[in-house]
Amino acid sequence: MPGGNCAPGELEELHRWIREVVGLAIPTKALCPHHQAPMEYIDAAYADEDVVVWAPRGGGKTTLGALATLIDLVRKPGCQVRILGGSLDQSLKMWEQLLPMIERVAPEMVDGKMQAMRVRMKNGASAAVLTQSQRSVRGNRVQRVRCDEVELFNPDVWQAVQLVTRSLRAEDVKRYFDSCYPGFGPTNVRASIEALSTMHQPRGLMQEIVDSAALAGRKLIRWCLLDVLEHCPEERLCSSCGLEPDCHGIARDAEGFIRIDDAIAMKKRVCKETWEAEMLCLRPSRKDAVFHFFKPKEHVSEADWWHGNDHGVGRALAIDFGYNDPFVCLWIMHDEQKRTYVLDELVSRRETLARNIDLIRQRGHIGFRLVTCDPAGKHVNSQTSRSDVQVLRNAGYDPFSRNTMVQDGIDEVNTALAPALGEPKLRVHPRCRELIRSMECYHYGPHGEKPVKDGNDHCTDALRYFYVNRPTPTKSARY
Repeated sequence: MPGGNCAPGELEELHRWIREVVGLAIPTKALCPHHQAPMEYIDAAYADEDVVVWAPRGGGKTTLGALATLIDLVRKPGCQVRILGGSLDQSLKMWEQLLPMIERVAPEMVDGKMQAMRVRMKNGASAAVLTQSQRSVRGNRVQRVRCDEVELFNPDVWQAVQLVTRSLRAEDVKRYFDSCYPGFGPTNVRASIEALSTMHQPRGLMQEIVDSAALAGRKLIRWCLLDVLEHCPEERLCSSCGLEPDCHGIARDAEGFIRIDDAIAMKKRVCKETWEAEMLCLRPSRKDAVFHFFKPKEHVSEADWWHGNDHGVGRALAIDFGYNDPFVCLWIMHDEQKRTYVLDELVSRRETLARNIDLIRQRGHIGFRLVTCDPAGKHVNSQTSRSDVQVLRNAGYDPFSRNTMVQDGIDEVNTALAPALGEPKLRVHPRCRELIRSMECYHYGPHGEKPVKDGNDHCTDALRYFYVNRPTPTKSARY
Protein backbone atom coordinates (compact mmCIF):
# COMPACT_ATOMS: atom_id res chain seq x y z
CA MET A 1 0.00 0.00 0.00
CA PRO A 2 1.07 3.65 -0.36
CA GLY A 3 2.86 5.09 2.62
CA GLY A 4 6.07 3.14 2.09
CA ASN A 5 4.52 -0.33 2.57
CA CYS A 6 3.53 -1.51 -0.89
CA ALA A 7 1.95 -4.95 -0.92
CA PRO A 8 3.67 -7.78 -2.85
CA GLY A 9 2.97 -7.39 -6.53
CA GLU A 10 1.45 -3.91 -6.15
CA LEU A 11 4.29 -2.09 -7.90
CA GLU A 12 4.34 -4.68 -10.69
CA GLU A 13 0.62 -4.09 -11.21
CA LEU A 14 1.20 -0.31 -11.18
CA HIS A 15 3.92 -0.63 -13.84
CA ARG A 16 1.63 -2.73 -16.02
CA TRP A 17 -1.17 -0.17 -15.62
CA ILE A 18 1.17 2.67 -16.64
CA ARG A 19 2.36 0.74 -19.69
CA GLU A 20 -0.94 -0.67 -20.89
CA VAL A 21 -3.56 1.86 -19.74
CA VAL A 22 -1.68 5.18 -19.63
CA GLY A 23 0.49 4.19 -22.58
CA LEU A 24 3.86 5.39 -21.26
CA ALA A 25 7.09 3.40 -21.52
CA ILE A 26 9.31 4.52 -18.66
CA PRO A 27 12.93 3.33 -18.25
CA THR A 28 13.15 0.88 -15.38
CA LYS A 29 16.94 0.60 -15.15
CA ALA A 30 19.71 3.17 -14.80
CA LEU A 31 22.66 3.01 -17.17
CA CYS A 32 25.09 5.31 -15.35
CA PRO A 33 26.79 4.37 -12.07
CA HIS A 34 25.18 5.94 -8.98
CA HIS A 35 22.09 6.99 -10.96
CA GLN A 36 18.52 5.73 -10.60
CA ALA A 37 15.92 4.79 -13.19
CA PRO A 38 13.05 7.25 -13.78
CA MET A 39 10.56 4.56 -12.72
CA GLU A 40 12.08 4.73 -9.23
CA TYR A 41 10.61 8.22 -8.92
CA ILE A 42 7.13 6.90 -9.69
CA ASP A 43 7.59 4.12 -7.12
CA ALA A 44 8.75 6.62 -4.46
CA ALA A 45 5.91 9.02 -5.24
CA TYR A 46 3.38 6.17 -5.02
CA ALA A 47 4.86 5.24 -1.63
CA ASP A 48 4.27 8.82 -0.40
CA GLU A 49 7.97 9.58 0.10
CA ASP A 50 9.58 13.00 0.14
CA VAL A 51 11.54 12.92 -3.11
CA VAL A 52 14.21 15.04 -4.79
CA VAL A 53 14.62 14.41 -8.53
CA TRP A 54 17.76 15.76 -10.20
CA ALA A 55 17.40 15.18 -13.91
CA PRO A 56 18.37 16.77 -17.27
CA ARG A 57 16.44 19.20 -19.41
CA GLY A 58 13.96 17.29 -21.51
CA GLY A 59 14.59 14.23 -19.35
CA GLY A 60 10.96 13.55 -18.53
CA LYS A 61 10.63 15.30 -15.15
CA THR A 62 7.47 17.21 -16.04
CA THR A 63 5.81 14.24 -17.76
CA LEU A 64 6.55 11.95 -14.84
CA GLY A 65 5.30 14.58 -12.40
CA ALA A 66 2.03 14.69 -14.33
CA LEU A 67 1.86 10.88 -14.28
CA ALA A 68 2.46 10.79 -10.52
CA THR A 69 -0.38 13.30 -10.11
CA LEU A 70 -2.68 11.13 -12.23
CA ILE A 71 -1.88 8.14 -10.01
CA ASP A 72 -2.67 10.21 -6.90
CA LEU A 73 -6.02 11.27 -8.34
CA VAL A 74 -7.10 7.84 -9.55
CA ARG A 75 -5.68 5.56 -6.88
CA LYS A 76 -5.71 7.64 -3.70
CA PRO A 77 -9.25 8.75 -2.77
CA GLY A 78 -9.34 12.10 -1.04
CA CYS A 79 -5.74 12.97 -1.90
CA GLN A 80 -5.22 16.69 -2.49
CA VAL A 81 -2.34 17.55 -4.85
CA ARG A 82 -0.90 20.95 -5.68
CA ILE A 83 1.46 21.65 -8.58
CA LEU A 84 3.92 24.48 -8.01
CA GLY A 85 6.43 25.44 -10.69
CA GLY A 86 9.34 27.85 -10.64
CA SER A 87 6.99 30.08 -12.63
CA LEU A 88 3.32 29.89 -13.58
CA ASP A 89 4.40 28.88 -17.07
CA GLN A 90 6.36 25.97 -15.61
CA SER A 91 3.37 24.90 -13.49
CA LEU A 92 1.12 24.95 -16.54
CA LYS A 93 3.53 22.72 -18.48
CA MET A 94 2.88 19.90 -16.01
CA TRP A 95 -0.83 20.73 -15.90
CA GLU A 96 -1.09 20.62 -19.69
CA GLN A 97 0.40 17.12 -19.65
CA LEU A 98 -1.91 15.98 -16.85
CA LEU A 99 -5.23 16.92 -18.48
CA PRO A 100 -4.88 14.68 -21.58
CA MET A 101 -3.91 11.79 -19.29
CA ILE A 102 -7.12 12.24 -17.26
CA GLU A 103 -9.24 12.51 -20.41
CA ARG A 104 -7.67 9.35 -21.82
CA VAL A 105 -7.57 7.22 -18.66
CA ALA A 106 -10.34 8.30 -16.30
CA PRO A 107 -12.81 10.82 -17.79
CA GLU A 108 -15.72 9.14 -15.95
CA MET A 109 -14.06 9.88 -12.59
CA VAL A 110 -14.06 13.67 -13.08
CA ASP A 111 -16.53 15.46 -10.82
CA GLY A 112 -18.10 18.13 -13.02
CA LYS A 113 -15.95 19.94 -15.55
CA MET A 114 -12.18 20.30 -15.46
CA GLN A 115 -11.37 23.92 -14.77
CA ALA A 116 -8.49 25.96 -16.14
CA MET A 117 -6.18 25.13 -13.22
CA ARG A 118 -8.18 22.78 -11.00
CA VAL A 119 -9.79 19.35 -11.28
CA ARG A 120 -11.82 17.38 -8.76
CA MET A 121 -12.50 13.64 -8.91
CA LYS A 122 -15.61 11.80 -7.71
CA ASN A 123 -13.47 9.94 -5.16
CA GLY A 124 -12.69 13.24 -3.43
CA ALA A 125 -9.17 13.62 -4.82
CA SER A 126 -8.24 16.88 -6.49
CA ALA A 127 -5.35 18.71 -8.12
CA ALA A 128 -4.71 22.39 -8.71
CA VAL A 129 -1.98 24.78 -9.85
CA LEU A 130 -0.32 27.24 -7.47
CA THR A 131 1.55 30.37 -8.49
CA GLN A 132 5.07 31.17 -7.35
CA SER A 133 4.15 33.37 -4.38
CA GLN A 134 3.78 33.02 -0.64
CA ARG A 135 0.18 34.19 -0.83
CA SER A 136 -0.68 31.31 -3.18
CA VAL A 137 1.15 28.74 -1.06
CA ARG A 138 0.22 29.72 2.49
CA GLY A 139 -3.12 28.49 3.77
CA ASN A 140 -3.07 25.21 1.84
CA ARG A 141 -3.59 21.99 3.79
CA VAL A 142 -2.93 19.25 1.27
CA GLN A 143 -1.31 15.83 1.09
CA ARG A 144 1.07 16.46 -1.79
CA VAL A 145 2.96 19.43 -3.23
CA ARG A 146 4.79 18.65 -6.45
CA CYS A 147 7.45 21.32 -7.09
CA ASP A 148 8.75 21.54 -10.67
CA GLU A 149 12.04 23.33 -11.45
CA VAL A 150 12.84 24.33 -7.87
CA GLU A 151 16.09 25.86 -9.16
CA LEU A 152 13.88 28.81 -10.21
CA PHE A 153 11.99 29.04 -6.89
CA ASN A 154 12.04 32.03 -4.60
CA PRO A 155 13.75 30.59 -1.47
CA ASP A 156 11.06 32.10 0.78
CA VAL A 157 8.35 30.33 -1.22
CA TRP A 158 10.24 27.03 -0.89
CA GLN A 159 10.38 27.52 2.89
CA ALA A 160 6.65 28.31 2.99
CA VAL A 161 5.89 25.08 1.09
CA GLN A 162 7.46 22.98 3.84
CA LEU A 163 4.58 23.75 6.23
CA VAL A 164 1.49 23.17 4.08
CA THR A 165 1.17 19.37 3.90
CA ARG A 166 -0.99 17.17 6.12
CA SER A 167 -1.43 13.38 6.05
CA LEU A 168 -4.82 11.82 5.34
CA ARG A 169 -6.27 8.95 7.37
CA ALA A 170 -8.23 6.26 5.54
CA GLU A 171 -11.02 6.20 8.13
CA ASP A 172 -11.74 9.89 7.60
CA VAL A 173 -12.13 9.38 3.85
CA LYS A 174 -14.19 6.23 4.28
CA ARG A 175 -16.54 7.91 6.76
CA TYR A 176 -17.16 10.71 4.27
CA PHE A 177 -17.80 8.49 1.25
CA ASP A 178 -19.49 5.41 2.73
CA SER A 179 -22.97 6.78 2.12
CA CYS A 180 -22.22 7.37 -1.58
CA TYR A 181 -19.87 4.49 -2.32
CA PRO A 182 -20.72 1.36 -0.32
CA GLY A 183 -17.66 -0.83 0.11
CA PHE A 184 -15.36 2.12 -0.53
CA GLY A 185 -11.73 1.13 0.24
CA PRO A 186 -9.47 4.17 0.74
CA THR A 187 -5.92 3.99 2.09
CA ASN A 188 -3.82 6.25 4.28
CA VAL A 189 -2.00 8.99 2.36
CA ARG A 190 1.17 10.26 4.01
CA ALA A 191 1.96 13.92 3.38
CA SER A 192 4.96 14.55 1.16
CA ILE A 193 6.77 17.21 -0.84
CA GLU A 194 8.56 16.54 -4.10
CA ALA A 195 11.28 18.65 -5.73
CA LEU A 196 12.04 18.09 -9.41
CA SER A 197 14.67 20.15 -11.21
CA THR A 198 17.83 20.49 -13.20
CA MET A 199 20.80 21.94 -11.33
CA HIS A 200 22.72 24.69 -13.08
CA GLN A 201 23.40 27.32 -10.41
CA PRO A 202 26.41 26.75 -8.13
CA ARG A 203 25.23 26.77 -4.51
CA GLY A 204 21.70 27.54 -5.74
CA LEU A 205 18.49 26.30 -4.14
CA MET A 206 18.55 22.94 -5.93
CA GLN A 207 22.10 22.23 -4.79
CA GLU A 208 21.12 23.06 -1.21
CA ILE A 209 18.17 20.65 -1.45
CA VAL A 210 20.31 17.88 -2.97
CA ASP A 211 23.11 18.33 -0.42
CA SER A 212 20.69 18.21 2.50
CA ALA A 213 18.43 15.44 1.12
CA ALA A 214 19.71 12.66 3.39
CA LEU A 215 19.62 14.84 6.52
CA ALA A 216 16.11 16.03 5.68
CA GLY A 217 14.86 12.48 5.05
CA ARG A 218 14.27 13.03 1.34
CA LYS A 219 14.99 10.29 -1.18
CA LEU A 220 17.37 11.51 -3.89
CA ILE A 221 16.73 10.17 -7.39
CA ARG A 222 19.06 11.24 -10.15
CA TRP A 223 19.30 10.42 -13.82
CA CYS A 224 20.93 12.03 -16.83
CA LEU A 225 20.42 12.15 -20.59
CA LEU A 226 22.17 8.80 -21.04
CA ASP A 227 19.71 7.05 -18.72
CA VAL A 228 16.76 8.10 -20.92
CA LEU A 229 18.29 7.63 -24.39
CA GLU A 230 16.58 5.41 -26.90
CA HIS A 231 18.08 1.99 -27.62
CA CYS A 232 21.19 2.29 -29.79
CA PRO A 233 21.19 -0.29 -32.61
CA GLU A 234 24.26 -2.33 -33.44
CA GLU A 235 24.59 -0.76 -36.89
CA ARG A 236 25.35 2.66 -35.36
CA LEU A 237 29.12 2.81 -34.88
CA CYS A 238 30.47 4.21 -31.61
CA SER A 239 33.64 5.47 -33.32
CA SER A 240 31.68 7.99 -35.40
CA CYS A 241 29.11 8.98 -32.75
CA GLY A 242 29.26 12.36 -31.06
CA LEU A 243 27.98 10.88 -27.81
CA GLU A 244 30.72 8.25 -27.53
CA PRO A 245 32.93 10.28 -25.10
CA ASP A 246 29.97 10.34 -22.69
CA CYS A 247 28.21 7.09 -23.55
CA HIS A 248 31.02 4.55 -24.03
CA GLY A 249 28.48 2.15 -25.52
CA ILE A 250 26.00 1.97 -22.63
CA ALA A 251 23.17 3.11 -24.92
CA ARG A 252 23.17 -0.42 -26.36
CA ASP A 253 21.16 -1.31 -23.24
CA ALA A 254 19.02 1.83 -23.22
CA GLU A 255 15.22 1.79 -23.20
CA GLY A 256 14.46 5.52 -23.07
CA PHE A 257 12.67 8.08 -25.18
CA ILE A 258 15.22 10.73 -26.25
CA ARG A 259 16.38 10.10 -29.80
CA ILE A 260 20.12 9.73 -30.23
CA ASP A 261 20.20 12.09 -33.21
CA ASP A 262 18.39 14.75 -31.16
CA ALA A 263 20.90 14.33 -28.33
CA ILE A 264 23.83 14.75 -30.73
CA ALA A 265 22.23 17.85 -32.25
CA MET A 266 21.77 19.41 -28.79
CA LYS A 267 25.37 18.65 -27.85
CA LYS A 268 26.61 20.47 -30.96
CA ARG A 269 24.70 23.62 -29.98
CA VAL A 270 26.08 24.17 -26.47
CA CYS A 271 29.39 24.51 -24.68
CA LYS A 272 30.89 21.67 -22.67
CA GLU A 273 30.04 23.42 -19.39
CA THR A 274 26.33 23.61 -20.23
CA TRP A 275 26.25 20.06 -21.58
CA GLU A 276 27.82 18.57 -18.46
CA ALA A 277 25.65 20.60 -16.09
CA GLU A 278 22.22 20.45 -17.69
CA MET A 279 22.29 17.19 -19.64
CA LEU A 280 24.82 14.90 -17.92
CA CYS A 281 23.94 16.24 -14.44
CA LEU A 282 27.59 16.19 -13.38
CA ARG A 283 27.77 19.54 -11.61
CA PRO A 284 26.24 23.02 -11.72
CA SER A 285 27.43 25.24 -14.53
CA ARG A 286 30.10 27.79 -13.66
CA LYS A 287 30.42 29.49 -17.03
CA ASP A 288 29.48 32.87 -15.50
CA ALA A 289 31.59 32.37 -12.36
CA VAL A 290 34.03 35.14 -11.51
CA PHE A 291 36.47 32.64 -9.99
CA HIS A 292 35.91 29.88 -12.51
CA PHE A 293 39.25 28.25 -11.62
CA PHE A 294 38.20 27.67 -8.01
CA LYS A 295 37.74 23.99 -7.21
CA PRO A 296 37.11 22.92 -3.59
CA LYS A 297 38.90 19.60 -4.10
CA GLU A 298 41.98 21.46 -5.29
CA HIS A 299 41.97 24.67 -3.27
CA VAL A 300 40.44 23.69 0.08
CA SER A 301 42.79 21.94 2.50
CA GLU A 302 43.13 21.46 6.26
CA ALA A 303 46.92 21.29 6.13
CA ASP A 304 48.85 24.52 6.68
CA TRP A 305 51.67 25.28 4.31
CA TRP A 306 53.85 26.51 7.15
CA HIS A 307 54.34 26.01 10.84
CA GLY A 308 53.06 28.79 13.04
CA ASN A 309 56.55 29.95 14.05
CA ASP A 310 58.18 29.83 10.60
CA HIS A 311 60.27 32.92 9.88
CA GLY A 312 59.59 34.83 6.72
CA VAL A 313 55.89 34.00 6.75
CA GLY A 314 53.66 37.05 6.67
CA ARG A 315 50.37 37.37 8.51
CA ALA A 316 47.63 39.81 7.63
CA LEU A 317 43.94 40.40 8.16
CA ALA A 318 41.75 41.16 5.15
CA ILE A 319 38.63 43.13 6.05
CA ASP A 320 35.47 44.18 4.25
CA PHE A 321 33.60 46.64 6.47
CA GLY A 322 29.87 46.26 7.00
CA TYR A 323 26.98 46.62 9.40
CA ASN A 324 23.70 45.81 7.63
CA ASP A 325 25.81 44.05 5.03
CA PRO A 326 28.10 41.57 6.74
CA PHE A 327 31.46 42.53 8.22
CA VAL A 328 34.11 40.08 6.98
CA CYS A 329 37.58 39.37 8.33
CA LEU A 330 39.96 36.79 6.84
CA TRP A 331 43.14 35.58 8.55
CA ILE A 332 45.78 35.17 5.83
CA MET A 333 49.33 33.75 5.83
CA HIS A 334 51.65 34.39 2.86
CA ASP A 335 55.30 34.07 1.80
CA GLU A 336 57.86 35.36 -0.69
CA GLN A 337 56.73 32.80 -3.28
CA LYS A 338 53.30 34.46 -3.24
CA ARG A 339 51.71 31.39 -1.71
CA THR A 340 48.63 32.39 0.26
CA TYR A 341 46.70 30.45 2.87
CA VAL A 342 43.34 31.67 4.26
CA LEU A 343 43.41 30.27 7.77
CA ASP A 344 40.11 31.47 9.23
CA GLU A 345 37.14 33.77 8.67
CA LEU A 346 34.76 35.91 10.67
CA VAL A 347 31.41 36.95 9.21
CA SER A 348 29.20 39.05 11.48
CA ARG A 349 26.11 41.19 10.97
CA ARG A 350 24.77 44.27 12.72
CA GLU A 351 27.74 44.57 15.06
CA THR A 352 29.80 47.70 15.70
CA LEU A 353 33.41 47.75 14.58
CA ALA A 354 34.51 47.80 18.22
CA ARG A 355 32.57 44.61 18.85
CA ASN A 356 34.02 43.01 15.70
CA ILE A 357 37.52 43.84 16.91
CA ASP A 358 36.71 41.99 20.15
CA LEU A 359 35.52 38.99 18.10
CA ILE A 360 38.75 39.06 16.08
CA ARG A 361 40.83 39.00 19.24
CA GLN A 362 38.77 36.16 20.72
CA ARG A 363 39.83 33.88 17.86
CA GLY A 364 43.29 33.74 19.41
CA HIS A 365 45.36 33.87 16.22
CA ILE A 366 48.73 35.45 17.09
CA GLY A 367 50.70 37.89 14.99
CA PHE A 368 47.94 39.30 12.77
CA ARG A 369 48.27 43.07 13.22
CA LEU A 370 48.58 44.22 9.62
CA VAL A 371 45.20 44.87 7.95
CA THR A 372 44.35 45.14 4.27
CA CYS A 373 40.91 46.66 3.86
CA ASP A 374 38.30 48.49 1.83
CA PRO A 375 39.41 52.02 0.85
CA ALA A 376 35.95 53.21 1.91
CA GLY A 377 37.07 52.61 5.50
CA LYS A 378 38.99 55.90 5.36
CA HIS A 379 35.75 57.90 5.25
CA VAL A 380 34.81 59.62 8.49
CA ASN A 381 31.59 58.44 10.14
CA SER A 382 29.25 61.40 10.69
CA GLN A 383 28.07 60.04 14.05
CA THR A 384 31.42 59.05 15.60
CA SER A 385 33.63 61.60 13.79
CA ARG A 386 36.10 58.77 13.23
CA SER A 387 36.76 56.51 10.27
CA ASP A 388 36.88 52.71 10.47
CA VAL A 389 40.57 52.91 9.66
CA GLN A 390 41.12 55.19 12.66
CA VAL A 391 39.24 52.79 14.94
CA LEU A 392 41.46 49.93 13.80
CA ARG A 393 44.60 52.01 14.26
CA ASN A 394 43.53 53.04 17.76
CA ALA A 395 43.02 49.35 18.57
CA GLY A 396 46.65 48.58 17.69
CA TYR A 397 46.27 47.43 14.09
CA ASP A 398 48.08 48.79 11.06
CA PRO A 399 45.48 49.18 8.29
CA PHE A 400 46.27 50.19 4.76
CA SER A 401 44.48 50.20 1.42
CA ARG A 402 44.54 51.77 -2.00
CA ASN A 403 41.97 52.42 -4.68
CA THR A 404 42.09 49.92 -7.54
CA MET A 405 39.80 48.54 -10.20
CA VAL A 406 37.65 45.57 -9.11
CA GLN A 407 38.85 43.53 -12.07
CA ASP A 408 42.49 44.01 -11.03
CA GLY A 409 41.86 42.17 -7.77
CA ILE A 410 39.83 39.47 -9.54
CA ASP A 411 42.69 38.85 -11.97
CA GLU A 412 45.15 38.56 -9.07
CA VAL A 413 42.98 35.97 -7.32
CA ASN A 414 42.45 33.95 -10.52
CA THR A 415 46.20 33.97 -11.16
CA ALA A 416 46.79 32.55 -7.68
CA LEU A 417 44.11 29.90 -8.24
CA ALA A 418 45.54 28.72 -11.57
CA PRO A 419 49.00 30.11 -12.41
CA ALA A 420 50.21 29.42 -15.93
CA LEU A 421 53.24 27.63 -14.47
CA GLY A 422 53.33 25.57 -11.31
CA GLU A 423 50.88 24.57 -8.60
CA PRO A 424 48.01 26.77 -7.31
CA LYS A 425 49.19 29.42 -4.87
CA LEU A 426 45.94 29.90 -2.96
CA ARG A 427 44.56 27.49 -0.38
CA VAL A 428 41.56 27.90 1.94
CA HIS A 429 40.94 26.12 5.23
CA PRO A 430 37.65 24.11 5.27
CA ARG A 431 36.42 26.15 8.25
CA CYS A 432 36.08 29.17 5.93
CA ARG A 433 32.66 28.07 4.74
CA GLU A 434 31.34 31.48 3.73
CA LEU A 435 34.43 32.25 1.67
CA ILE A 436 34.23 28.85 -0.05
CA ARG A 437 30.55 29.37 -0.82
CA SER A 438 31.22 32.89 -2.11
CA MET A 439 34.08 31.74 -4.33
CA GLU A 440 31.71 29.27 -5.99
CA CYS A 441 28.69 31.59 -6.25
CA TYR A 442 30.24 34.97 -7.15
CA HIS A 443 29.22 35.50 -10.79
CA TYR A 444 29.00 38.03 -13.58
CA GLY A 445 25.72 39.60 -14.63
CA PRO A 446 23.79 38.75 -17.82
CA HIS A 447 26.01 40.97 -19.95
CA GLY A 448 29.22 39.68 -18.38
CA GLU A 449 30.59 43.13 -17.59
CA LYS A 450 30.44 43.38 -13.80
CA PRO A 451 30.09 40.86 -10.97
CA VAL A 452 26.63 40.77 -9.42
CA LYS A 453 26.37 42.20 -5.91
CA ASP A 454 23.90 39.67 -4.52
CA GLY A 455 25.48 38.96 -1.14
CA ASN A 456 28.17 36.64 -2.51
CA ASP A 457 30.67 39.48 -2.87
CA HIS A 458 31.63 40.35 0.73
CA CYS A 459 34.07 37.52 1.48
CA THR A 460 35.53 37.70 -2.01
CA ASP A 461 35.93 41.48 -1.65
CA ALA A 462 37.97 40.95 1.52
CA LEU A 463 40.20 38.46 -0.31
CA ARG A 464 40.53 40.86 -3.23
CA TYR A 465 41.62 43.69 -0.87
CA PHE A 466 44.44 41.47 0.36
CA TYR A 467 45.72 40.76 -3.14
CA VAL A 468 45.69 44.37 -4.36
CA ASN A 469 47.28 45.61 -1.11
CA ARG A 470 49.47 42.58 -0.47
CA PRO A 471 52.34 43.56 1.84
CA THR A 472 55.72 41.89 1.78
CA PRO A 473 55.94 38.91 4.16
CA THR A 474 58.79 40.63 5.97
CA LYS A 475 56.67 43.67 6.71
CA SER A 476 53.59 41.76 7.88
CA ALA A 477 55.72 39.32 9.92
CA ARG A 478 56.99 42.24 12.04
CA TYR A 479 53.57 42.46 13.61
